[in-house]
Amino acid sequence: MKLQRLVFTVLMLGAWLTAGAQGFVVHKADGSLAIFTSEEVDSVTMVPQDDAMILGTWHLGFWKNGSTVIRFDGTEYMAFAGKTMVWGGKGGDADVYHVTFNASTKSFIARHKMKSETLRWYVTQQTPSLLVLRDGTAYRYFYRSKEEAQNAQMELDPPSHTETSDINRIMNYATGKTKSSVTPMGRHFEGKHVTTDDDRAWLLDPANEPDGVAGMTRWVAKNIKLYPYDDPVPADVNQHAIGDCCAMAVFASMAYLYPDFIKSIITNNGNRTYTVKMYDPAGEPIEVGVSNKILCDANGNIGQVTGKNNVVTWATIMEKALMKWETIYKCVGVEGIATEHAAPLFTGSGESFAFAPNSLYTSELKLAIEHCLAEGMITVGGFNVPDLPCGKLKTVTGHAFTFMLADDDASVFVMRNPWGSEDVDGKLFIPDLRTTVQTIDARIVMPGAAAPYLRSDLRPYTPPKFVRRSTDLGVSERLLRRVVTDPNTAERW
Repeated sequence: MKLQRLVFTVLMLGAWLTAGAQGFVVHKADGSLAIFTSEEVDSVTMVPQDDAMILGTWHLGFWKNGSTVIRFDGTEYMAFAGKTMVWGGKGGDADVYHVTFNASTKSFIARHKMKSETLRWYVTQQTPSLLVLRDGTAYRYFYRSKEEAQNAQMELDPPSHTETSDINRIMNYATGKTKSSVTPMGRHFEGKHVTTDDDRAWLLDPANEPDGVAGMTRWVAKNIKLYPYDDPVPADVNQHAIGDCCAMAVFASMAYLYPDFIKSIITNNGNRTYTVKMYDPAGEPIEVGVSNKILCDANGNIGQVTGKNNVVTWATIMEKALMKWETIYKCVGVEGIATEHAAPLFTGSGESFAFAPNSLYTSELKLAIEHCLAEGMITVGGFNVPDLPCGKLKTVTGHAFTFMLADDDASVFVMRNPWGSEDVDGKLFIPDLRTTVQTIDARIVMPGAAAPYLRSDLRPYTPPKFVRRSTDLGVSERLLRRVVTDPNTAERW
């Protein structure tokens, strides 16, 4: 009867689907319907229940043996269709097995169809969304979707403390504190190069160009429009070919929190040169002069950060000043520079702290971010799981984002990607889903000299209107390739 009903549905669906959109409807046991178009379905197999203890595709979330746990990203999967099992996603061709189920022992034997290989698995747990298979003392946890598998371990391992709304208690869960008794720039700047008079003179002279970065050494004079939208805004920060995403996220945070501070530290000298107020590793004020020559690739394309439509902005000038600073002090390098290294160069304060992924409940992280922004702290973070949907965009690992207030009740907060993608200008609307929020870490830096400039009307970020052009520079393939092939690197690009 169920088979007849399925055939009837397949035949009738074409009468009400739009022309060219063929498919079928599955009537589920709970009374709901699942509709599939032909583009979504490769084949349909009707399987008698006696022949299949397990059906469907299951994505591996993690492997566990005693206290040893190995995370997987959902790429590896097992697909069951009757007496056939496909084990794929491990690299190379998928392995196909003939399966014999034993309902009484809740186990099955899988014999490889091409190799002399036999597997015996015990089903220790099976729900609509979770399948746990045991092999000896090892357990594999499988999930219905790749996204569920990516987040599985965190879902099963919540923060160890009791959830709270007390912001003082929440802030006590912070780790990675960098306050120093030696320099206001933070512990990471202790014992660094001491500024000499010659250093000050070299840094101040705009004719002295910084060392090249990211394999680029060509400096090309460009027209500069410091503030395309009258005041600094995050849209002025669009990363291209240099792997300094943390610095770019810091710049966007400054524009979001205290745009007037940015204006206060950049002086237009009126002769196509600019002077930027900065701090040396001891926290002493210095001035860095830069020309209008911008770092470009061999084809003359701008490699540095720009505003929309490749406009050279205040962010480009500050990035060049950072490169010139690093040419003298050689503390950490420009590419891979961390948030707590980048921010104090301009604010004079490197005191910071962090929240690790899954260290706070969703409500707690939301309160912490809102508190830090309200206090004018530079708030930057990232993700340890890629491709999670957040509005129009998805998460990226090995990369830094700027925290901002939420636009609506559906989002806990916003995290802006300094790539400035799409018409939302890189804004990821973080959903109120624990499986997404618990992939997030945060690094918060005290505002230092920027504190008096905190805007009084802090609100969600609305990007200015801009029109994309075919000549707009995007993110270099080099950076995109790196965050995809090496997502768990300690450095963020």
